[in-house]
Amino acid sequence: MLFKLAKITGAAALAAVVSVAVVQAAEYRPGELIVKYRDGALRTRTSMNALYETSGVNKVRRFRGMMNGFEQLTLSSGVRIETAMAILRNDPAVEYVQPNYILRAQPVKALDQAPAEGGIPCIPGFDIPGCDPDAKLPCLIPGIPFPPGCEDGGGGGWPGQPGEPGQPGQPGPSEPELQPPPAEVNPPVADPDLAKAYGISKIGATDAWANHKGSKEFVVAVIDTGIDYNHEDLAFNVWRNPNPTQNDVTGFDFVHNDGVPFDDNMHGTHCAGTIGATGGNGKGVSGVSQRVSIMGLKFLSGEGSGTTADAIRAIDYAIEHGAKVLSNSWGGKGDDGNKALYEAIERAKAKDVLFIAAAGNDSSSNDSSNPSYPAAFDNDNLIAVAATDKDDKLAYFSNYGKRTTHLAAPGNAVYSTTPGNTYKQLSGTSMACPHVAGAAALVWSKNPNMTYKQVKGLLLDSVDKIPALAEKTATGGRLNVLKALRSME
Repeated sequence: MLFKLAKITGAAALAAVVSVAVVQAAEYRPGELIVKYRDGALRTRTSMNALYETSGVNKVRRFRGMMNGFEQLTLSSGVRIETAMAILRNDPAVEYVQPNYILRAQPVKALDQAPAEGGIPCIPGFDIPGCDPDAKLPCLIPGIPFPPGCEDGGGGGWPGQPGEPGQPGQPGPSEPELQPPPAEVNPPVADPDLAKAYGISKIGATDAWANHKGSKEFVVAVIDTGIDYNHEDLAFNVWRNPNPTQNDVTGFDFVHNDGVPFDDNMHGTHCAGTIGATGGNGKGVSGVSQRVSIMGLKFLSGEGSGTTADAIRAIDYAIEHGAKVLSNSWGGKGDDGNKALYEAIERAKAKDVLFIAAAGNDSSSNDSSNPSYPAAFDNDNLIAVAATDKDDKLAYFSNYGKRTTHLAAPGNAVYSTTPGNTYKQLSGTSMACPHVAGAAALVWSKNPNMTYKQVKGLLLDSVDKIPALAEKTATGGRLNVLKALRSME
């Protein structure tokens, strides 16, 4: 694993240290492959068993529904993944084979986990002039020891250890039972901490609500670490499955394979709050869309990582259960561009679904040869989002790209919901992405007859042009949902 450190200069020193980013070859789950077979290919039991034996496969997981024709293969111990892939690629029935790439949540840090005031922390392996060996740098993602020597401020495994699966379809020991949704507060009561969520007003949402507050008929899927479906500021807007078959009342957990997508990290709940924290309930903040249905789909563990196979399962679940906007604050590298993930987003496009993606936090261009996926994909239904700060400057950690990144949204020091009826400031393109997802929900629910192309075009055409973004995004602008709504009149 290789690391890079941005050049340290003057006042940017601390920001540069915190923006240490992973630059690495693609990560993948050891010994696991995803295979897609050609449509109409003859695959008998005899021929498939022979292929599995030759390539060293000892476990096969076949997908159904929208992923028909895909398999997730686990190799026998000692079998080299490169060898197995070469054998599978040579089979005429195989369209392609790829590793089961690892994908990670995209936060940068909790603002209240800032380095000690002693100075800029020293990081093993990096020459940082004037650094303080006693100062501590927070780990960028709870539970993951990066940068080297960082201090883990917690977050992974809230409110204890990551949830273990219980009986099929039932909560595990740290997955709370779903409580009944609260009644709507009518007449509305002002949300006391709304001013702390500066991004909501920055994009014009507070003024937009005079025109339209959203609709609970519109479903947004938060594909992430899960959500706290009982949070006092989210529960009213949490999706309720009209036809649950696996106790999947609020969504699904693809990590533990049960119907209880509880957030044992905080990342997914934070994103959900920016999209649709309940507006006018007299509690906390409001999301961009004050009324919406938030579907919780957990494929990232309490440590903030997951696999391509589970991400695809989550995407397909969202499509099949009526979500029109998918919020995706995660990503990873992929040597071949992660074809299986790309095709999942294409299936979303075929169902007129928008896929919103965080650009990534490597402080680098996704137009380059080592971009972050899925943000760098060219799917027509994808919107890739960079992060800006309160001053409409590109956030120091944010990825960008005039060709691959469409627009920016507030992503630095964003205040939103976290598990257990709490609130927190987090930074990252992860926090910018749900601003756009919430805006798409607000606009689209105003006119449900629009297509994904129309909604995407509306959001991109109505940005506020920002000098700092002129060469960094395709639009050169930051999200403005008020302009988007007014253009519909």
